[in-house]
Amino acid sequence: MFSKIEEIPVVTAADENYAPYLSVMISTLLDKTGRKTPIRFIIIDDELSVSSKEKLIQTVHNYSDAAVIQFVKVDEEIYEDFLVSDHITTTAYFRISMPKMLAEKNYRKILYIDSDTLILEDIQKLYQQDLAGKTIGAIIDPGQTEALERLGIDSDDYYFNSGVMVIDVEQWNQQHITEKTIDYLKNNGDKIIYHDQDALNAVLYENWHPFHPRWNMQSSLIFDKHPAPTKRYDDWYKEGRKHPAIVHFTGHDKPWNTLEGHPYQEKYMDLLNKSIFMETVKVK
Repeated sequence: MFSKIEEIPVVTAADENYAPYLSVMISTLLDKTGRKTPIRFIIIDDELSVSSKEKLIQTVHNYSDAAVIQFVKVDEEIYEDFLVSDHITTTAYFRISMPKMLAEKNYRKILYIDSDTLILEDIQKLYQQDLAGKTIGAIIDPGQTEALERLGIDSDDYYFNSGVMVIDVEQWNQQHITEKTIDYLKNNGDKIIYHDQDALNAVLYENWHPFHPRWNMQSSLIFDKHPAPTKRYDDWYKEGRKHPAIVHFTGHDKPWNTLEGHPYQEKYMDLLNKSIFMETVKVK
């Protein structure tokens, strides 16, 4: 008897402006997992147009025989008063609600991946990694390693980037992480610089398992902007630059606007310009 392959829920978020970039994340993820891998993309829908949804659905069908895509809405009023910036909209906050919303779906884990990413390796390898009893698995944020002090947290733990996370759904909900994160945002607005990521770190410190940085090679890691906190991390940073599994275009500078000198920029733009959205994207 063959056991049924577990469906992998991949949560992400996009508004209308980010729909083309989300299509690149989806197409590269599916290209690396194979056509028969059951994946459910759960898209947090921040006013996506019907046309963009149709194009995203077609992208999934073009690359997979087993993947599906669904669009979900989050109660926007919960997050409407929180800090936003030129490249972080209210949409980014919506991921906080997803483990709670998906509790009844009986997923053991969910995989969250930001839409401004390029997938270079099979994400099943990431999804199947052990969380070592922690609520989430994530990757260090090299520019904010010691930011917990700024958040009012007394801990030697490092700060993680929330753009790629594997989440233990049951533990998240048992520990009321959604509610605690929203509460932190409401009561600590003066401490918030990096939006929901700050709040998640303030709530999940010492409760996250560090994955190899190659699974979230942020732009600052690619450009080697910050010294590693330990020899082990220094080795990991070097390995990640040689063999990234997920390239994450963090910060304001993106391949489609002001980014320069990034080793994966040309590959990304080639994929973007070949996407189903190419008619709505200006070639750089």
